[in-house]
Amino acid sequence: MVATVAAAAAFWGPALRACRGDFPVPLDDVFIHFDFARSLGRGHPFEWIAGQGYSSGETSPLYAAILAVGWTVGFRGGALAIFAAAIALVSIVSAMTSLRELARAHALVACASAALLVSIGALDFALFSGMEVALFVALLFRAFVLADRVVRAPPHLRAARQWRLGAIGAALVWTRPEAAVVIAVLAVLAARHARSQSPFAALLRVATPGALATLAIAALNFAMTGDYASAGARLKLLSSNPYLSDLDRARELVLNVLHFEWRVLESSVVARPRWLLALALSALASLASRRTRAVGASVIASAFLFALLVSFNGAARYQGFRYYAPAIAMLVLAVALGVSAIARRFGAPLGFAIAMFFAGGAMWRIEPQIRFFRDASENIHDQQVRVGKTLRTLGPPGARVLLGDAGAIPYFSDRGAIDALGLGGYRGMPFTRAALSGEASTLELLQRLAPSERPALVALYPNWFPIITSRFATEITHVTIDHNVICGGPTKFVGAADWSTLDGDRAPDGALDELDVADVESELAHDYASPAPRGGWAVAAVVARVFDGGRIVPAGERESFTTNANADRASLVLRSDEAIDARVEVGGASVDLVAPRAADRWTEARSSALAIHAGDRVAITARAPLRDFHVWIIR
Repeated sequence: MVATVAAAAAFWGPALRACRGDFPVPLDDVFIHFDFARSLGRGHPFEWIAGQGYSSGETSPLYAAILAVGWTVGFRGGALAIFAAAIALVSIVSAMTSLRELARAHALVACASAALLVSIGALDFALFSGMEVALFVALLFRAFVLADRVVRAPPHLRAARQWRLGAIGAALVWTRPEAAVVIAVLAVLAARHARSQSPFAALLRVATPGALATLAIAALNFAMTGDYASAGARLKLLSSNPYLSDLDRARELVLNVLHFEWRVLESSVVARPRWLLALALSALASLASRRTRAVGASVIASAFLFALLVSFNGAARYQGFRYYAPAIAMLVLAVALGVSAIARRFGAPLGFAIAMFFAGGAMWRIEPQIRFFRDASENIHDQQVRVGKTLRTLGPPGARVLLGDAGAIPYFSDRGAIDALGLGGYRGMPFTRAALSGEASTLELLQRLAPSERPALVALYPNWFPIITSRFATEITHVTIDHNVICGGPTKFVGAADWSTLDGDRAPDGALDELDVADVESELAHDYASPAPRGGWAVAAVVARVFDGGRIVPAGERESFTTNANADRASLVLRSDEAIDARVEVGGASVDLVAPRAADRWTEARSSALAIHAGDRVAITARAPLRDFHVWIIR
């Protein structure tokens, strides 16, 4: 407890002063949890904002439920961060208790190993941030305690202990979905130590609750949104980015792993990079003792698999490497088990000295992380929180705001909102898919909304949303921070929205089918395939006060879609804001589409007569770079 409070004070103290007495929160994502907790407290579970419908943006429903208790009993507004801090302190003390139970060769050795948990700056940043990390680490360490009990259980207690381990697995995946890899390791551990009993039954007892918990969330996501994946996974995983090739994804994965080693393991966990090998050997020492071998192997395997899985997250090396924090905590636990084995074999003084050496070395590197925590908290307080409080007083009551950060701004403004990145939810609309395509696709979804539903205000980074902030909004105010270390940009634009150009479009007479390019819902309905990753970049344009979104098709590349039209004689009309030179293929026939750029209106090219039937695949090949905004099939 003393070490935990001391570490917390080291991080929260300077940040409290920087935030001028408001409790520090260094990540905007903390407030996303607060948003879901508040909605749950208001009787709207799984909603980002009460009344806006289901959202899959909360990947830690258990943490949100615990926070909702605090909100319900009176921790409202910024005070909910104090309740989150209390959860963190209790969770860290619980994790240390579990660590000491596993590494119990000697009391002083166990305590020194526990101190290492709060000596690593990069881990402390996540533990004290207000995110779910501290709760997850507490559950994770308790799971390894239960795994140790499973390994040592007599036959008549083995099944019951396996079920208990499985039950905590369900809690783990409801706190962090990446826990699935840990549950898999623990299930194999239980199977290997089933002894005279069925290993298959042991594996099922441990794996089933976590698997069912995972499937329940996936099924709920699919039922409510049509997508099994959560909004966070859809937005952040490398596999979701349509503009990355397989080589690009492999390169990003490797970069994430290398940055984790360079900037966390070598720069924060140990005093000098060369001591990282000694730390790894200390962790591997847990395998040398029969007493710690089984759990030590499961901890090391879980840490490795967790870090590897997290590296598929495109944001893994940002936000203080918070996604890797559980892997760092498991590394600490492995070291504790290894030091315990060393103490048991060579004496407590040696084990104590090794543990203190690593803890002291980590503390020697902690100061940069304390400064980072302070500066990040100040950034969030002076930009995100301030914008949220400002928006509370702007515009008519009930006016929605379009934003790109789903945390503090909606929490403090307490307004209806649409998250342009899709982590929040609005009427089940696929804003996450649109965000992956680009700003033009986000505008296409806004076009689908009735004018009364569209946000009247915007709070966006101009560097993230240059089109919306320059063409679709008039500035009311802006908030600029100095020394930005965590926000998406130094300046947050706050403005009044003007969506009038979204309503001037109409289809040509006699239209039988319409593909609205860059509108992800229209594209999905037509099984549209862009030339991504070699093209297909979304682009927006306003011509003659009419907005449309489209995609860029490089010369020699093609796009295709399935038509719903049915006519023996039909024409295909393609819209662009530039000259058109393309070839259309459908039903075995091919025709040219050629048109010079129109001066003051949209450019349209019309094909000669074609026989088109429902289900036909239409392919458009660009002979010169093509900006395709719309395709109609007309009589």
